Amino acid sequence: MADQSGPASPAAEPAKPAKARAIAVLGMHRSGTSALAGSLAESGAYLGKVLGTSIPGNRKGLQEPESILFMQETLLQANAGSWDNPPSKVEWNRMHTAVRDLFLESREGFEPWAFKDPRTLLTLEGWLDARPDMALCGIFRDPLAVAHSLKRRNGFSLTKGLYLWQAYNERLLHFATTRSCPLIEFSTQPDAMTERLAKLVTALGLTPPPAPEFFDAGIPKGTDDASAPPAEIAELYEQLKGLALG
Repeated sequence: MADQSGPASPAAEPAKPAKARAIAVLGMHRSGTSALAGSLAESGAYLGKVLGTSIPGNRKGLQEPESILFMQETLLQANAGSWDNPPSKVEWNRMHTAVRDLFLESREGFEPWAFKDPRTLLTLEGWLDARPDMALCGIFRDPLAVAHSLKRRNGFSLTKGLYLWQAYNERLLHFATTRSCPLIEFSTQPDAMTERLAKLVTALGLTPPPAPEFFDAGIPKGTDDASAPPAEIAELYEQLKGLALG
């Protein structure tokens, strides 16, 4: 009998991820969120007016909208906390939701757009109430490196820095395991960081620039501290690394 199967169908191309319309950058302070936000801007995401250069310890700028930084810090204060004393729960009030809504309205017509402020890890539920379609992405860094960075910048003890790392990154792990939230680990190695950023940008449906320039390996200071963090922090760090792209 003649073969009636016909020519083989061409292999289907893998589906491309849908382009994110609005993106929240999540991550602890001193963990590379500025590098991630700046790289999203290089890939076509609108950031709007942000805190730029001449920032102590971050010569390429924080890449944060000043109004949101101020609003979120006062929101934490209204909940008996602050960025370095995270409240156990954050209740949004009318004033803060009004600022949030004005900010969201100001982004209409600029899709895709992104915003970054490490405090967003503590306040994210309020943003998702207004924009449940908001895409998430995150970045984390070695806990001892973060603690040493906070010691240099803020004079915090290593114990306090590690506590803050844990408080923020427990939230990051929660969102990474309950929602779509591609993660990368910050690296001071340019090749590794460029590859990881490209994978994250692609996961958001954006196109990495052919010659990325925002990431600056000279900005972060490392640490030669070879000690081990407390067991629960080390375990959390390993969980995040297990979820990270690259």
